[in-house]
Amino acid sequence: MPAVRVKTRSALDLPMTSYVADMLIARRALGNGEFVFPSRDSHIRGDSWTKTLRKATGLRFSIHDARRTFATCGEASGVSWLTLKALLNHSAGGGVTQSYIGLTPERLRPEAQKISDRIAMLCGIGKPAADNVQALRAG
Repeated sequence: MPAVRVKTRSALDLPMTSYVADMLIARRALGNGEFVFPSRDSHIRGDSWTKTLRKATGLRFSIHDARRTFATCGEASGVSWLTLKALLNHSAGGGVTQSYIGLTPERLRPEAQKISDRIAMLCGIGKPAADNVQALRAG
């Protein structure tokens, strides 16, 4: 994400997990036009997806709930605090030594994948039937 769109005003480059890659491939296959997640007004903006989720499930849910769940699953998966901070775009904080460590998207990828796998397991989402097929869960 470009710095102008990030609260900290620093660019954010995150790794893509296999689940996200599979989802994007599946969305492209639908051929819905120029937007990955189209809506009546052109594309999904802001928190419109959370409103849809709340309406469909009756659950109160926010973006920060998703961040807290991601962080909790990361900690439970053995992901280091420094790596979690980077994946959540929090500052390394604390000491000079932490600012020396360069956490690139490639370095973060296996850790992000651990978190994604844990979330999928907790949600009961199975592995795709083949490398090019995304398993979908009926809802």
